[in-house]
Amino acid sequence: MIFVQLTITKKKEEPLLSRTEITASLEFEKATPPYAEVNALLAEHLKADEKLIVIRHVYNLFGAKKAEVTAYVYSDEAKKLFMEPKLKVKKEKKAKEPKK
Repeated sequence: MIFVQLTITKKKEEPLLSRTEITASLEFEKATPPYAEVNALLAEHLKADEKLIVIRHVYNLFGAKKAEVTAYVYSDEAKKLFMEPKLKVKKEKKAKEPKK
């Protein structure tokens, strides 16, 4: 099991945007955990739905097994879809047909 510890350092309410800005400290043993794992940890600590959390940045501290995380927790999914940029979806590479 990989040891990952998350500590929330700052919460800032942004009522006009219907969201809360979260700043957290992340400590880990090996490599920096992926965004999906950090998202699950934040949802567990904040008792919020994973769909409403958006991770903006994970800043690694050079030479240390620590990182600073900046994330937003939205009040509902409609506000999240309105405010956040659309995610790029990888397109499947199609084999080119030979020209005749």
